[in-house]
Amino acid sequence: MRQRDFSIHQLIFTAMLFTILSSVAIAEVLYVDSKNGNDINPGTREKPLSSLGKAVTLVNNSSDSGPTTIKILPGIYNLTKAIVIKNSRPYTKKDRLIIEASVLPDDPGWKPVFMPVILSTENPKNPERPDVMTETYGIKIKVSYVTIRGLKFLGSPVLKNMYAPIERIDQGLEDLLVRQCMFIGDKDSLDIYCPVIATEHKFVVEHCIFHNCHASAVFWDGLEGISGKNNAMRYCIVDGGFISSVWTCQTSEDFEFHHNIVTNTDYFWMRKRGDHQRYKIKKCIVIGNKYWSGYGTESGATGQTGNEVSFEQGDVVTTGFLKFETNKNSRRYMHIVKDSTGYDLGAGLFTTKAIEQ
Repeated sequence: MRQRDFSIHQLIFTAMLFTILSSVAIAEVLYVDSKNGNDINPGTREKPLSSLGKAVTLVNNSSDSGPTTIKILPGIYNLTKAIVIKNSRPYTKKDRLIIEASVLPDDPGWKPVFMPVILSTENPKNPERPDVMTETYGIKIKVSYVTIRGLKFLGSPVLKNMYAPIERIDQGLEDLLVRQCMFIGDKDSLDIYCPVIATEHKFVVEHCIFHNCHASAVFWDGLEGISGKNNAMRYCIVDGGFISSVWTCQTSEDFEFHHNIVTNTDYFWMRKRGDHQRYKIKKCIVIGNKYWSGYGTESGATGQTGNEVSFEQGDVVTTGFLKFETNKNSRRYMHIVKDSTGYDLGAGLFTTKAIEQ
């Protein structure tokens, strides 16, 4: 009898333990190394994959619960077609999908050369029609709760092409964080039309650098007229925007725009025609831009500024001296130098001042 009671207790304990363990989210980590990896590998630290596309395919084909992290080692990653993240995994605010560099700017010993370089060479659908503007994408996101950080994106070599490295345009999505990334364009050879673009809610761009892109961060129309809530652009550096530093459409008045440095853009702020919302700008450096604000469509600026445009400004500096670090071996490459206006603002890749030196 005692043996039977013991067996029952043991079975109950085993069942309870199984229930507890099954409720614990098991982290999935995949490693990608363009130099030493192979796409037939399982994606472990010892046997990494070679392409980001393969890593995303494995994630898309898995229905396991728990967070996912794709760690990308230094190297060059060429995307011949857009990577689409679309899976049914139950990601949450805590258990996210994270795509990140294996060495991040806040890590000790980090240098710009450690940033994985993402390049897109996708051949658009209408290459024979030079009069038609084409579209290509790098990473297309169809899920919520995604973080992308520590990557360097270059432009597309295709002329007359609206290239967007990171895109989230869909209904019912929320929580996309783009952090500590670089977007480096050249409109004559490696153009980036729109580095980051998203609809809906909680689209946050922070501690990023945009150089010679068209419209750096685009908070696009919410589908079915839904205004995006809890969106933000903060602690970013924008230098040389051929359209604007930020483009807002259907964004609610809780939009955060602060601790940014914007210089040498055509328009500081681009808005959709008929957008009458009042936006708040706090603790920013806005120097050397051609126009303050204007209207735009999908094909670019309309050249019209609009008299009803209004902004609530607090501690916005519009005059001063800006100089950028050009030494590619410097930890602060493409950041403003010490004597520049706004040096202590905290804009750039680093999240704490102690490690940016």
